[in-house]
Amino acid sequence: MTTLLRDALVSHLAALPNAAELGLTILVSAPKRTTALFPHAPSASVRCWETEYLVVMHSGAPGVAEGATGASHASQVGSATLATAATASSTAPAQPNISVQSIPSTQPSPAAESTPTTESNPTSQTKPTPTPSPTSTTHPPAPRVLAAAISAHLYTLPSPEPTSILYISKVDSSGYAPPSPLTRALASGLLSYFLSPTTRPGGPLGSVTATLFARSQGQYLFPNSVEGGGKRVLGGLGLCQWWKSVFEDTARLVGDVELAYLLPSYSASEAKGILGARRQGAEWTYAPPFQVPMFRAKRNLATLIPSLPDDPKTRFLEELVSSALDTPATHKDGKEKEGKRSRKDVEAAEDEAERRRAHGALARIPVDEFWERMGFRQECASGDVTGFFSARVGPESKEDKERSPSVEEVGRYEPPRTPYAVSKPLVERILTSMLNTDFGTRALAYAGTDMWLASTRALVIDEVGEDGWTASTARIAPKAMAGSAVAPPPKRKEETVTMLQPRKKKRV
Repeated sequence: MTTLLRDALVSHLAALPNAAELGLTILVSAPKRTTALFPHAPSASVRCWETEYLVVMHSGAPGVAEGATGASHASQVGSATLATAATASSTAPAQPNISVQSIPSTQPSPAAESTPTTESNPTSQTKPTPTPSPTSTTHPPAPRVLAAAISAHLYTLPSPEPTSILYISKVDSSGYAPPSPLTRALASGLLSYFLSPTTRPGGPLGSVTATLFARSQGQYLFPNSVEGGGKRVLGGLGLCQWWKSVFEDTARLVGDVELAYLLPSYSASEAKGILGARRQGAEWTYAPPFQVPMFRAKRNLATLIPSLPDDPKTRFLEELVSSALDTPATHKDGKEKEGKRSRKDVEAAEDEAERRRAHGALARIPVDEFWERMGFRQECASGDVTGFFSARVGPESKEDKERSPSVEEVGRYEPPRTPYAVSKPLVERILTSMLNTDFGTRALAYAGTDMWLASTRALVIDEVGEDGWTASTARIAPKAMAGSAVAPPPKRKEETVTMLQPRKKKRV
C-alpha cells in the first residue's frame, strides 16, 4: 500500500464537477494488535492488527461569498441535497458536493483571504489599531461545512499473504453542501483503494473482504442534520439499492471482485425483485458475508463471524454466548488447584475455559440457522429493508486462494505503518467530538465545522506535528461551472423518506 489513501481519494474525486472548493481530512490510527476479532475461537492465539480510519469531507457553502455573515449564511441556501444515512455499517446516499481541502486553523489563512488583514500599526505599537473603512476589501473567508464522513476499521490477520476485513461502520452526509454525488464518490473511492491489487494490504497476494450493514436512519455522524431541511433520508429499500450500485461501481473499477448481499427475512427471488436487476458486468451471489474461515479452523460461527464494533451480527453472537454461559460450569478440585497457582495463571485458565465453553455453544448452532434467525432480530425486522453487503478479492492463483493462514502463522506479519499515523484514542476522540457537534441548522453547521476543523488540527499537530497534519489533509480546487455566477435557487425542503409507504395524494 505504497499509495496513501489520501492521494488515492484525491485522484478518485478529482473528476467531480465541484463548484466550491472541497477539503479532505483523513485520520489513520497506528496498527494495534488485538485478539477481539474472534474472541470465541478455540485458541486465544488468533491475533490480528486493527487500524481505524476516519475520512471527513468539507465543502465551501453554496452561493455564499467571502465576507458574508453568519446570519446571511443561514438565509442563503442552495438547492436541496440528497443525503442518506445508513446504520452501524451503512451510509448516506448521494449527497452534497465532495470536497478535499486542508483544514485551516480558526484564524483565516492568507491563502483564504482576498487581502491580508491589518491587526496592528507596523510603525508604532502604541497607536490604536485602525478601523477598516466600509469600502475595505478585507473580509473573513467563505464559510465551510462538513459534508460527508466515513468511519471504518481494517483488521489484518498477519501471514505471508495477509487476510483482511474492511468494515465500514458508519457513513453519513450533512445535507448542507452543494448538490453533488459526494458520498457515493467517497464510498466507492474508499472501497476501491482497499480492494485494488496495487493498494490493498498484502498487494496482489493479499485477500480483503469489505463488508457493511445497511440500515436507514436519520443521522449517524452529523447529529440533528436531518432537521436542517436539505437532507433527504432514503428509506431502507432505497439505501440498499444505493449501496448495491456503489459496490457495482467499485467492481467496475477494481475488476475481479466477488460480490454478495443478503436481505434478512427475504428469499433470493424476493430480494432480486425489490432491488432490481444488476448492472452489466456485475455478478452477485445471494449469500451472507464470511462463508469461509479466515484462518485454518473448523467452520462454525465462532471461526466464521468476526466481532465488529456496533454490528448486529456481533450483538447476536454475544447474546447466544451469554445465554449459553448462564449455565454454571463444573470444576473439579478447583480450590485445591487455585492454591497452588498464581492469580494470573488462575485468571488465564478461567478465560480459556470460558472461551472453550463459548466456542462449544456456538459450534452447536448451524450457520444457516444463525442467518435465518438474524431476520427476526429487531434491527432487521423493524418493518424496513436492511441488508448485508460484501465484496471480496483474493490472490489470483488457485494455490494461493486455497491456502489460508494457520494460527501459528498469524503472528509473523506486521502491516506497514502509515506515515504520521495517530493513536487510536485520538481518532476516537476526534470522532466523538464530531458526534457532539450540532448540525440542526445551517448556522450551527457552519459554526460547528469551524470548531471541529480547528480542534482537529490542533490535536493532530500536537501528536504528529505540522507535517503530519499536512499529510492528513488535501484539497480539490473548484471547477469553473457554467452559470456558477447565477444566484442560488430558493430554499426548498425535500421530503424525508424513512418508511416504505406510498406518498399521499394532495387535494386539489
